Amino acid sequence: MTQLWNAWLLRMDRQMDPRPLAMVRIALPLCVLADLARLAQLGLLSSVFTPYAHGGLSRIDNPNAILWDWFGPSGPWLGLGLTAACMVLVAIGRWMRPAIVVGVLAYAQLGHLYPPGDRAIDRMVRTALLILLFSHADKALVWGRTMVRRIPAWPAWFLRFFLVLVYLSAGMGKLLQQPGWVSLNADPPLLRILTDPMAASLDPAFWAPHAEWFRWAGFATIALELSSPLLLTRAYPYWAVFGLLMHLGIWATMSLGMFSAGMIALYPVLLAPFILRRWPQSRAE
Repeated sequence: MTQLWNAWLLRMDRQMDPRPLAMVRIALPLCVLADLARLAQLGLLSSVFTPYAHGGLSRIDNPNAILWDWFGPSGPWLGLGLTAACMVLVAIGRWMRPAIVVGVLAYAQLGHLYPPGDRAIDRMVRTALLILLFSHADKALVWGRTMVRRIPAWPAWFLRFFLVLVYLSAGMGKLLQQPGWVSLNADPPLLRILTDPMAASLDPAFWAPHAEWFRWAGFATIALELSSPLLLTRAYPYWAVFGLLMHLGIWATMSLGMFSAGMIALYPVLLAPFILRRWPQSRAE
C-alpha cells in the first residue's frame, strides 16, 4: 500500500510544459463559440433555447433551468451571453477560473433549455473545462506569452484518463449493442453509418459494393477504442496519431456538429511530445 501511495504522489508531483494544456484551453472555447455562431447563422438561437409553449422547439413546458425560472424569456439570451463571454475569457487566458465556473454553469443551463441538443460532446467539453479549472493552463499562450516554464502535469494526465473512459465506453457500447461490428457475415455497421443520408456524405450506391472495406475499418475502430488504455502508458502519443486520423475521417465524412472539433481540441495533451519537439521552449518566452 505504501508503494502505491508513493507512486501516486510521484505522479501527482510531475511537471510539464504548460503549452499543450494552454492549447486545449484555447481550442475548447473556440469549439463552443463556433457551435453557437453556427446556430446564429441558421437563425435558430431563439427557437432552440425557448420552450415550445413560448414559440420554441423544446417540448418541455417547464424546463429545469434556473435562468428560465428567474428571468423568463430573457433567460436564454442571458445564458447565451454569459456562455459566449466566458468562453472568450477562457480562450484568451483572462480570469480563467471564474470564467470556467460561470461559463460551464451557463452552458449547462442552455442544455436544460433544450435537452435534445445537449449532446455527449457538450457534456465532454464541460467536463474537460472543469478539469482545466484546477490546472495552470492560463500560464501560457496569453497574448503570445508564457509566464512559467513548468506546471503540474496531473490535469493533462487526468484528461488522458477521461478520454480512456470515453473511448472504452464507446467500444464496449458497440460490442454489446451492435454485435455486427465484429461479425464476418452481417452488414458492416460502419457502412450504414457513413452512408446515412441524415448525417453522412458518402453515396450508398457507390460504396455498397465495397462493404468489406468498411468491415475492416469497423474492426480497426473497435480495436482502437478498446486499446485506449494505452493512453495511460508511454505509448500514448503514438496511439493519439491513429485517434486523430479517426476523428479527421469522421469530420470529412459526417456532419455531427462540433463532435470532431471538440474531440480534436483535447488532442494537444496527447500529441504533446510531438508538438514540443517542434516547438522549443525558448520560442514561447
